[in-house]
Amino acid sequence: MKPLLVSIVIPVFNRERMIGECIESVLKQTYKSIELVVVDDGSTDNTAQVVQELASVYPHYIRYVYQDNSGPAIARNTGLSHSAGEFIQYLDSDDLLLPTKIELQVKALQNHPEAEVAYCQTLRTNMVTGETKTWARTAEEIERIFPDFLIHRGWHTISPLWRSRLYSRMERWENFCCMEDWEHDLRAGMLDIKIAQVSEPLALVRDHDGDRSSGMKTGFTPVFIRDFFRSHKSIWLRMKSQGLTDWSYLEQFSRKMFWIARLCGERQLIAEAKEALSFATEMVANHHAPWEIRTFKALTKVLGWPRAVTWTEALKKSR
Repeated sequence: MKPLLVSIVIPVFNRERMIGECIESVLKQTYKSIELVVVDDGSTDNTAQVVQELASVYPHYIRYVYQDNSGPAIARNTGLSHSAGEFIQYLDSDDLLLPTKIELQVKALQNHPEAEVAYCQTLRTNMVTGETKTWARTAEEIERIFPDFLIHRGWHTISPLWRSRLYSRMERWENFCCMEDWEHDLRAGMLDIKIAQVSEPLALVRDHDGDRSSGMKTGFTPVFIRDFFRSHKSIWLRMKSQGLTDWSYLEQFSRKMFWIARLCGERQLIAEAKEALSFATEMVANHHAPWEIRTFKALTKVLGWPRAVTWTEALKKSR
């Protein structure tokens, strides 16, 4: 029986120094039924030359696709459109697959046909200090994505291997410049999918002195904050439409949404701030609303958003 095909999708933007090593980690996989789709998200350095040179040596493995700069989410969707695999592995251009990653995770999914995703222990290394540690909860057994990832995502984008059939049940990646992977995974989790675990460390996330995003510069810019809000809005609206509003997890999520409202207000994103505050209020409507929300709503009417944020944060620190 022919081994099932795995499609590996790499979005890349201006990564001429690291993309070669990233691709080499794919070529070194012990599992050989692989296609690699590299989506160049409008790079302006020599990324294209590096990838095309490797593609000329491994034409049966590597496909190079160029698009105008659109961000990592759209680049992953482009990669999906050029993929034919039974399984999908997303790989950021900073990071590395360890040699048996695909083999062991394919085996895990074959041993658990009911599972839509298999994840592995993932290591995170600081390329400046050399410090290496386990990423998030990847050394633990993760039984569910939703609601467990609402506050803290339990794995990295490199950790899971997905069945491509999942996209017949859910939409592809939403176009956010940040938190797009968190939002994507939670939408999958809302389908109550089954998860398989591989306990070995099989992936390496590399922190370095450049931008970690494959497309846009991030940081707390207005664009970043707006998309941070939009990703959380997307999840809340889906939770509400599906009746996923249990207070056991909504309490923490409401506080997170309230924090987003204050962040938006401080940065003069008033429309987003008002909407986030209305969502936080909505979440606690049938419960005891924290005094902060009630007080803050009144303060915004008297002081305006930026001053209300400053006053509230100062009061919290003084308690």
